Amino acid sequence: MTTFKNYLKNKELSTTTVQMYHYHVLDYISFLDKDNTEPENSTEKELLHYLKHLQDKKLSTPTKRLHLHAIKQYYNWQIETDQRIDNPAKRIKLRQQTQQKTYLTLTVQELQNLYHNYPVPKEEDKNNHKNWFTAYKLSRERNKIIIGLLINQALTTTEITRIQLQDIDLRQATIQIRGGRKLTDRTLPLKSHQIIDLMEYQYKTRTLLLNYHKEPTQRLFLSVPSLGKTQVENSNTLDICRALNQELRQQNPKLSNLQQIRTSVIIHWLKQYNLRQVQYKAGHKQIHTTEAYLINDVEDLQNEIDKYHPL
Repeated sequence: MTTFKNYLKNKELSTTTVQMYHYHVLDYISFLDKDNTEPENSTEKELLHYLKHLQDKKLSTPTKRLHLHAIKQYYNWQIETDQRIDNPAKRIKLRQQTQQKTYLTLTVQELQNLYHNYPVPKEEDKNNHKNWFTAYKLSRERNKIIIGLLINQALTTTEITRIQLQDIDLRQATIQIRGGRKLTDRTLPLKSHQIIDLMEYQYKTRTLLLNYHKEPTQRLFLSVPSLGKTQVENSNTLDICRALNQELRQQNPKLSNLQQIRTSVIIHWLKQYNLRQVQYKAGHKQIHTTEAYLINDVEDLQNEIDKYHPL
């Protein structure tokens, strides 16, 4: 069986780097020995404990990052030599000095509640005789579709503004996302209930919304007139998202903004799919952008460890 040192040498690393990685791994194994844990049986929890140990020793972030990278290589070697099937260091990334803003992660249930608890009035509503009711009802039906895209496809508000009628393929149950400068184009699957909702929206709700617009348009999401108006004077889909943001914040005070929804969805994806799959689904051009979302995930895990396994 190839030794760990030979594994590193085969990766054409310098002799100094090989020795340094080997030294860091020996330190990690010694740490595991204190709890009688074999490296083959170690988990993400033990690795986080070790990183906390390095932090307590006042090591710099670059030094801790070298330790972590050495351990990642060690676990890759164990996988290659059939000593284990997973790499518990894969999802861990030490935060940079300037890091992406973190959000309180909404649970899957909280995300679903944003959709299911968003009220859409019925025809028999007590206000159905008022002049503003029809436009209000149509706007709520439209917003529910947008919420579905936020919590199921993790779209940005800018991506929502770009969606055209031809981007929806109900037969294939897919939606084409136009990424733009920061994100890539991609084709994402639709949930079964989204297919039905989008069909009703396209052929009923949107047709009625179009009556408020002077010119035909291929945009999927259309505005309603300002209160007291009969025609849309300045159609801006971003205004729809801003208003929706306020409504959802009232619905769930834990919600800061619509970006928090996207962040939460991506974090949950990272627990279901591999990094490359999440990169595609999220539309990230660089893998390190996807890895940055692990900051939230690792902090959540560390909180659980602190709660149930205090050091």
